[in-house]
Amino acid sequence: MKDYVKSLFTPTAIRQLVKVGLVGVVNTVVSFTLFNIFLSLLGGTKTTDEGFNWEQFWSIALSFLIATFVSYMLNRRWTFELSEPGEIRRETTRFVGINIVAWAMTQMIVGGADWVWGPLTRTEQNFFYLLASGLIILPKFAGYRDIVFRRAIDAQAMAAIEEKEMVAADARFAGERATTS
Repeated sequence: MKDYVKSLFTPTAIRQLVKVGLVGVVNTVVSFTLFNIFLSLLGGTKTTDEGFNWEQFWSIALSFLIATFVSYMLNRRWTFELSEPGEIRRETTRFVGINIVAWAMTQMIVGGADWVWGPLTRTEQNFFYLLASGLIILPKFAGYRDIVFRRAIDAQAMAAIEEKEMVAADARFAGERATTS
């Protein structure tokens, strides 16, 4: 476990974590914009005697779904620098699975705050939505790196090692030819 935690803080992992964070900022803007548009369209501020806030629930769900698609594309191409098609179906399924857990956590945090403190104002809804986003970033990064893109990252690393070995072999061969000529 200790080695695993250390693996989250290697130079490569830190670079990837920063990129996941930057993608998260983009996704947060996308998600918050859509969240507030959907809240406005659906009328997502209710009083407790009006029952469960389905409008808030669906606003979170729809904005999360769209932001998840954006996140997948940006993280695959930019964060983990994967350009080969790879195992898109497996990756997408796992990526969506991790984001469903993140979505459920977000729903629990925002919905829990709404339940504990009564109907939240729009500012309070956004505050708890942002709080949830911050709390789930490191677990999401670990999931993306170790569950979603692990095979593609390993394959890319093996290809890089093979490329270095080929270059070294070519250099040795060229050196041997130069000495025999």
